[in-house]
Amino acid sequence: MGKALANKVVMEFVSWLAKEQDAEEYSDLPVRHNEDQMNSELAKHVPIEVNPHSFDSSHTKAHLLLQAHFARSMLPCPDYVTDTKTVLDQSVRICQAMLDVAANEGWLVTALNITSLIQMLIQGRWIHESSLLTLPNVENHHLHLFRKWNQGNHKVTYQGPIECLPELIAACDGKENIFASIVDHELHAAHITQAWHFLSRLPVIEVNLMIKGCLDDAIKEQKELPVPMLATGVRDDKRWIKLYADQEYVLQVQLKRLHFGFTKVKQDSKALAPRFPKAKDEGWFLILGEVDKKELVALKRIGYVRNQNVVSVAFYTPEAPGKYIYTLYLMSDSYLGMDQQYDIYLSILPASTSTQANPEISDAFNDLALK
Repeated sequence: MGKALANKVVMEFVSWLAKEQDAEEYSDLPVRHNEDQMNSELAKHVPIEVNPHSFDSSHTKAHLLLQAHFARSMLPCPDYVTDTKTVLDQSVRICQAMLDVAANEGWLVTALNITSLIQMLIQGRWIHESSLLTLPNVENHHLHLFRKWNQGNHKVTYQGPIECLPELIAACDGKENIFASIVDHELHAAHITQAWHFLSRLPVIEVNLMIKGCLDDAIKEQKELPVPMLATGVRDDKRWIKLYADQEYVLQVQLKRLHFGFTKVKQDSKALAPRFPKAKDEGWFLILGEVDKKELVALKRIGYVRNQNVVSVAFYTPEAPGKYIYTLYLMSDSYLGMDQQYDIYLSILPASTSTQANPEISDAFNDLALK
């Protein structure tokens, strides 16, 4: 990511940090004797400016502690470490509440920003930084090792260079010796082992999509239709799925956890989050939206994917016939850089009276309402 774009992304989070740090939950955060001076000094080492006349404010201190957490800045005293734990514990809960509001209002960009903020809180990194920096012991001055990597004699499908965690996972192909060959010039053996332990346990999820409901008259006997996952041109008719306007449908999302030959260990639902003060279960957000209108169509939280899950996401098609592109986002609630997105090309036909009553979909919606 270019520096200008990175700075733009950082500044977009200013508003979120500002809103969160004004939350009532932070009002009781203590500002002890002389801590206004410590806050003033800490402000010099974080990227986003705060009001210089508010260093005695609990909210300003919370804002600074969050920035220091993302930047992994040195804190001035042990009390600030304790205070950071308090702020982080409250922050995730506040973000969850903000996400509920965004979902109710249909704010797609807002929801995506909040999920990214949750990832930042859990991993203790800025969103614009390389996700490789979430690996233990890997810092900015190590990134050149990944960029210049060449597969050499290793028979792997990914050819490099490596800029993010999914590319690193593909390059290593489950083999610790490949990872070690990338970093062993600058990392000690013990540090390599720690980083590999993190990398080899990251969730790699395979996604398959199916739409369930009343389909085009020509194939009305089919109640389920797979969503094409391979990239083709938008003019390819096979990519466009014919659905009826203003109808209920269910997007069935099949999630399968892949292992790629990594060392087999007992699966643990706890997220790898060494910078977060409390144990946290790994989970995901499924967000369905229409990017052109910046509209959130549906949002669903799901838990740990142990082997394979099938998740149903209910949605309505647009009222007006035409062509629409919906996008499904699979967003981690724990990790940076592990998100996925898939475009769903919909050709919406005029509503048909024969499709108004669809007991199968109504039953599916009733089942969803009970969950």
